[in-house]
Amino acid sequence: MELKGRTVYIARDHFLDEVMNEVQRQLEAGGARVIRGPESAPGQKVSLAPGVAAPYLGEAEVAMFSSRNLAPRELIAGAPRLLGIVNPTIGLETVDVDAASELGVIVGHGATPENFNSMAEATMMFILMLLYKPDLTREVTRGQRQRPRPVREAAWARMLMNRTVGIIGFGRIGRAVARRLQGWDVRILANDPFIDPASVPPYATLVDLDTLLRESDVVTIHIAVTPQSRGLMNAAAFARMKPTAYFVNTARGDAVDEPALVAALRERRIAGAALDNTLIEPPPADHPLQGMDRVILTPHMVGHTSEVYGSFAPAAVENVMRVLAGELPLHCKNPEIADRFRARYRRLRGG
Repeated sequence: MELKGRTVYIARDHFLDEVMNEVQRQLEAGGARVIRGPESAPGQKVSLAPGVAAPYLGEAEVAMFSSRNLAPRELIAGAPRLLGIVNPTIGLETVDVDAASELGVIVGHGATPENFNSMAEATMMFILMLLYKPDLTREVTRGQRQRPRPVREAAWARMLMNRTVGIIGFGRIGRAVARRLQGWDVRILANDPFIDPASVPPYATLVDLDTLLRESDVVTIHIAVTPQSRGLMNAAAFARMKPTAYFVNTARGDAVDEPALVAALRERRIAGAALDNTLIEPPPADHPLQGMDRVILTPHMVGHTSEVYGSFAPAAVENVMRVLAGELPLHCKNPEIADRFRARYRRLRGG
């Protein structure tokens, strides 16, 4: 496809800049004009005020943001030529997808098989690490901990078999986790108010959130963060969990009321947690979760495999190219607005 005369905005992201740079390189090689956004910094989200957005988005037909760049309604509405938004990764919590849909702006993202399957594998690893506690076993090897007596009460490892795993959010990643739990002889509960109950596979049971929290031995969250779901795991949610249950978050830090989680762990109202996401990423050295007993903490990279990074740029370029051609992105978040998008495309492209 000839890209001469087409303009694409690409945000800057201190963590993903290599990916963004490669997308820029490929688009420019095809003749596109690429405008880059302002620099980002750890722990901050870039917000383009309407008054300063015009030089960046005034001519853009496609805009690429990230989880560290905000795209609220006023920004989308103020981009007069915008046809689509394409994020290179799977997360779209910083993009007002509802506003984009209302305006006929199609939204694509990096929901590649490598992405959601890597996150599902990492989630399984977290679950097993919480139950088996290999860090304690390694301390025995190093002479830092005495080997436990071979009796039930002394062993710290626990089997996953015969336990109940609750999956909050049954989209691509949640379903991939459920698929991997087959064969482990576990009971799988799922909660997602936005899916068709008929789409739930026979090896999982769709339940309300209260039932999932009360009955699960492991609760793992895989939701997209919206104004309605922000802080879903709050003090009331942790209070409904078993004191022997574990919590896993490989979704987004905003899905959790962090002080409530810290309190639940300190007061031993839950058994432990594995977290790849915090409100501030990476978590600072003085973060209350740092060094906390019974917590596994990683800096939003536990599922970032070589295969994932290899999939981002090709998928992003493909998504951009499709939008510029008036087609739906390969990985589309709002396909239900296809007719509205095509009408906007015809209006802005003159035919």
